[in-house]
Amino acid sequence: MKNISYGVGDILFREGEKSSEVYRILRGRVEISIDGNQKAVTLAQLGEGDIFGEMAMIDERPRSSTARATTPVECEVMSPEDFQHAIFENPRSLIPYLASFFERLRTLNDRLQLETRLRMTEQASSPALQKQHSLRAPHHPERSRFPLQMDTIHIEPPAGARTAIIHPMTPLCASKIDSDGSPVQIEKFPFRIGRQSEHVDKTVNIFSANDFPLLDQEPYQISRSHCSIEREGDSFFVRDRGSKLGTIVNGNPIGIHHSTLTCDLREGVNTVILGSIRSPFKFQVELE
Repeated sequence: MKNISYGVGDILFREGEKSSEVYRILRGRVEISIDGNQKAVTLAQLGEGDIFGEMAMIDERPRSSTARATTPVECEVMSPEDFQHAIFENPRSLIPYLASFFERLRTLNDRLQLETRLRMTEQASSPALQKQHSLRAPHHPERSRFPLQMDTIHIEPPAGARTAIIHPMTPLCASKIDSDGSPVQIEKFPFRIGRQSEHVDKTVNIFSANDFPLLDQEPYQISRSHCSIEREGDSFFVRDRGSKLGTIVNGNPIGIHHSTLTCDLREGVNTVILGSIRSPFKFQVELE
């Protein structure tokens, strides 16, 4: 395992390249993108602590995206040999990497469950409808590449929006954010939201990794890995990460128990509810 520094604009790896290292950002920011029809499509904007490139270590396929430093960056770079060595010599160092692997596995599992359920429903209702669905192109075909998802509840992308701000809508939400209930500006995507770990130590929870942990009490409205706010190109959207009760975005329920895992955000103010319609965890997400 080694630390490598990169300058602004440096390419860490390119789409289609054959390499197998996984990266963890120690400082700085990295943009993940794919080649679009006219220009590169931004899939993620990552910051300190984020891990990327792990799938190349697992499946030995060419890189599915390009990673570029947008600020001076220092990364911890781990090869497959480093990973196997750490299993025996320093397993604790692998906790953040395993959390990232589990997040990817959860995303794939959620999509498979939803896809299977929808296919079975369509087969039971109409074989012709099943064929029509299999031929229908998704609203955002590039989203199936990183990360995977089903068709989204689609809204025209907001023109010129570059960031998002979370505002609490209830006193409970305000108290869970910080002492003065100030809005939270999102500076990285995906921005993962989930229930705060009850562990007394401050280590990363191996089963979930959240940028915005929230305290909740039984009966829980928030799952350990609840949802995320993400960006692809000029589109911003909310993804349910397999939560137990789902997520409601502008009145649209999403999650593994519904017909979609994602919902686009519109320009201006959006309402996001974590859990059921009666959940006290209600926020506004404002696109600027």
